[in-house]
Amino acid sequence: MYLDEKNVWNGEMPGDLRAVLHRLSKKQIPCYVVGPAVRDALLSGTMDRTQRIDLLALAGNVQKVEKVLDSSAASNFFIGHPERMRRGTSSFSIQATENGEILRRLVISAVADETELKDEMEKREVTVNAVALSDAGVVYDPFGGLPDLEAQRVRPVLPPGQAFVQKPLFLIKVAKHVAYHGYDADLETEEMAVRYASNILDIQPERIRPELERLLMNLFPERGLDFLQRTGLLPLLLPEVQSLVGFSDSCEVHHKDIWEHTKKVVSRSKPTPAIRWAALLHDIGKVWTRTIDGDGRVHFFRHEDLGAILFTGIAARLTLDDRLVERVRFLIRNHSRINMYAPDWTDSAVRRLVRETGEYFEELLALSRADITSRQERRVEELNRLLDELGRRVEEIRTEDGRKPVLPKGAGAVIMQHFGIPAGPLVGHLKDLLEQAIHEGRQPPDRPVEEYLGFLQELIRKSGE
Repeated sequence: MYLDEKNVWNGEMPGDLRAVLHRLSKKQIPCYVVGPAVRDALLSGTMDRTQRIDLLALAGNVQKVEKVLDSSAASNFFIGHPERMRRGTSSFSIQATENGEILRRLVISAVADETELKDEMEKREVTVNAVALSDAGVVYDPFGGLPDLEAQRVRPVLPPGQAFVQKPLFLIKVAKHVAYHGYDADLETEEMAVRYASNILDIQPERIRPELERLLMNLFPERGLDFLQRTGLLPLLLPEVQSLVGFSDSCEVHHKDIWEHTKKVVSRSKPTPAIRWAALLHDIGKVWTRTIDGDGRVHFFRHEDLGAILFTGIAARLTLDDRLVERVRFLIRNHSRINMYAPDWTDSAVRRLVRETGEYFEELLALSRADITSRQERRVEELNRLLDELGRRVEEIRTEDGRKPVLPKGAGAVIMQHFGIPAGPLVGHLKDLLEQAIHEGRQPPDRPVEEYLGFLQELIRKSGE
């Protein structure tokens, strides 16, 4: 690590942060850098790439800090107006003066003295986040985070047994930090997690959900999921996902390990809540839909539909947001559709896919890319090529459809006159049905509207209107 024999950091602070700390120091406001920025500094010698830096200021109240920093400017950066995050904490954006680009964000909390400093650091949850650097680079490590950082292990700031009894949510918080840092929990922490895993049942689902979601959104989600599974937390939180573990071993015919596949898909997927939840749950329906045909091939017919149904229960249990539930359910139910694409699809077939997937098309495409986990490089290249081709065709069709109307001008007037109906929703409905038929190839494009009247007449006859 980048420390000298006196435990002083010998790396280089970014110029903008150094100027901020100097400005506060001139006003007799000592500051400590805390959190992941310290981890980056100690391991790499720099914080240049750290997008968010947390500071603890011995200022008594955050208003003193705001007064010093509000709208400050230097030769190469500008500090924006403070944004209150919660009581005693403000956020500042540091922007490049040339173009207004945000270089990084400072989150500054005010404490009164050294005692409050330690209390505040205890809130950092795990020891590797509870190491601080003074504005002079001196290390302050009240919870033994330095050896944990050097050994690359995650340990709660409190003794694990005490943490998991007094604060059972720490069971998931540790998993979240495993997923964030990419480190494993230390042996005692994992043993205590196994012993006290059932304590998680005492926590309200609305408090569990955000921690699980943060785990999924981190850089190493597969590490966090493995921790949940090894400690017995996964079957208590997501028994539908736990059912994937070892599922492939229960089949007389070999098929891929769906649990290992699922973790890879989550890690490879775009880090948005909807896509990460869908990646985690997209194959849960396979456990109850597995069949073996007469040729010894394994099938999972309609596992997408069953997965969407199972997700409805998960969403209710974890109190997921209604809008997120709608997106994730759609992605699970339709995650196999994109993979059905073949180069011989007609433009009408592509248009139908775009129309039926609507605003979710890009998310489905991203999920499909993540779902390619084959070990055969040629197979992976071929599937990615097909997805690239589909993406291009969709853009071309959207551009083309955006340039020209599907129906000729005056179509509504012709329909009203022919059927003797007034202007209103019915006319719009008939036009929508006709446009849909043209997109799907059931009617030829670019014809005078009079040639479509027979088709509409038949639609009306069949509907009984």
